[in-house]
Amino acid sequence: MIVLVMLFIAGARLSLAGQKTDAAAQAAARAASLERTPGEGQAAAQQAAKQALSGEQQACSSVDVRADTSGLAVPVGQVSAVTVTVACRVPVGDLMLIGGGPGVRTVSSSFTSVVDAFRGRS
Repeated sequence: MIVLVMLFIAGARLSLAGQKTDAAAQAAARAASLERTPGEGQAAAQQAAKQALSGEQQACSSVDVRADTSGLAVPVGQVSAVTVTVACRVPVGDLMLIGGGPGVRTVSSSFTSVVDAFRGRS
C-alpha cells in the first residue's frame, strides 16, 4: 500500500512539474518575442523561464532553457516566431523510503510565440 501511495505522489509531482514547465516555456517565449535582438531574446527567455519556475515554487535540480531567437533577426515587415524549450529535472528519489530509487526525471515543454512583424529590430 505504501508503494502505491509513493507512486501516486511521484506521478502527481511529475504532472504538476509538467504544467509548471509548460507555463515557464510560454512565459519565456513571450518574453523573448518582445525583445529587439536575438541576444536580448536569449537573455529574456532564460530569465523569464527561471523566474516562472521559482515563482511557482517548482523544485528543479537543474533548468535548461533553449531559445531559437533567429526570428528576431528577420527584416521588419516579415512574420517570424521565437521558440523556447524548457527542461526541468525533477527530483523524485526522496519519495522512496528504502534504498533511494530513481533520482530525477526530466520534464520538458516547448512554446512558440509570434514576433510582431512591424516591431523595430536592431
